[in-house]
Amino acid sequence: MTVLEAGLAELAGEELGQQIKEKAKELLAQIILPKEITRQTIEKYIRKAIQIHAWHHLKRLDKAVLILARRLPMVKSPILKSIIHRIFLEIELYTTRGKALFYGIVISMHDTMDRLHELLKNISRILTIGLFYLNNPPIYRIYG
Repeated sequence: MTVLEAGLAELAGEELGQQIKEKAKELLAQIILPKEITRQTIEKYIRKAIQIHAWHHLKRLDKAVLILARRLPMVKSPILKSIIHRIFLEIELYTTRGKALFYGIVISMHDTMDRLHELLKNISRILTIGLFYLNNPPIYRIYG
């Protein structure tokens, strides 16, 4: 567990920290992982895992799945796709880009939670935000 994860777990409680971590991994998977899994994609991730030394940290079962799935022209099974996406995410978390995106997501989620807790203490500020939103014309009410 890294320092950031330990601090997050301490601040939010162990269970909430795990939920934030899992949600951050889901968001990272949506951002960084390929939508279609082909033979070339699997071979690319195997080479990447070997180059960044993540291959040695993978479980034997994960290595076997990648080696066997590499023989398929395209992965169509939703269950096999989810297993391979989990392995790809594990490989990506060994790269600097993957770690940076993961911690960026966790920090932004934590900041948002802090701001929300801070905002909930200030009822007049919540009322002001709500009134500003209601006073906008309907065309401008799209938040975000």
